[in-house]
Amino acid sequence: MNHLASRKKKHLKENLEAFAYLAPAGIILLVFWFLPVVLSVYVSLTNWKGADTLDMVRFVGLRNYLWAFRDEYFIKSLLNTFNYVIVSVPTTLVVALIIAMLLNAKIKCAHIFRTVYFLPFVTTWVAISIVWKYFYHREFGLANHLLMNYLHLGGLNWLSEPRGIVEMLLAPLGIDIGSPLLAGPSLAMVSIILTTVWRDIGFCMIIFLAGLQNIDRSYYEAAEIDGASWLQKFRHITFPLLSPVTFFLLIISMINAFKVFVPILIMTPTGGPDNTTSTMVFYLYEKGFRGLWLLGYAAAIAYILFVIIMLLTIIQNVILGRRVHYEA
Repeated sequence: MNHLASRKKKHLKENLEAFAYLAPAGIILLVFWFLPVVLSVYVSLTNWKGADTLDMVRFVGLRNYLWAFRDEYFIKSLLNTFNYVIVSVPTTLVVALIIAMLLNAKIKCAHIFRTVYFLPFVTTWVAISIVWKYFYHREFGLANHLLMNYLHLGGLNWLSEPRGIVEMLLAPLGIDIGSPLLAGPSLAMVSIILTTVWRDIGFCMIIFLAGLQNIDRSYYEAAEIDGASWLQKFRHITFPLLSPVTFFLLIISMINAFKVFVPILIMTPTGGPDNTTSTMVFYLYEKGFRGLWLLGYAAAIAYILFVIIMLLTIIQNVILGRRVHYEA
């Protein structure tokens, strides 16, 4: 009995010590993460404005959520967000994979190239946005300088052009798109997407490179003996064995793309020409922290965004998760 009691006492002491070590981090997460999440759910169900005192706050139920889907500016920000995600995520992953495959080859100074490509990712978004904003400047920017002096084309209003990129490309051919949904993201949004791709390819490239280097060379040697071409090796070996890495990057990149905010705020602080760069997070910021301080409505937008991300993540897991090939 004494031995059993001693073991229980020792086990209890070890648990108390573990909880003591975990307590500081747990308290920080509780106060600055879980508690705000719970409170923001309640805020989204109220009419709270920033200047309101507690006695002025009224419970309004789902009115903020219903209002969002009747708000044409919210709908536009939702479409802008999907335009951004649909274009930026696949472009980033494809470019990053190509660079990773090139760096995986036996080339000189590969480590230098890896560092150069990865540096933008560890640079702050604010600094990147300011530099690219000047890069796109109508009169003094390097983008128009290259277009006019080297390609002999006219300069573009990169960050102030509301027309869709598809509409702009087809206009010289005399083709009228007609529908705003088919016009594609505006040139202003495409400019921001290019900035995002330039920044994010470094992170995706490093992950892809790690996946490529983890593939056993014996697969390629066997394929070469059978006379497989480069394309066949990529299709039947590289791509299937990279599927876990690709799936991970797809999920992470999609979530980050839906949350884009800083480049929008700095490069197009008013939401771009005709609100064509106003994404959901930017619109949330505008409604919650500019003008009327509609914090209840802003919280509702945040939870709509959360539900969209969660549903798309679940759909990707159901549809694409079963196609992921995990090497035994």
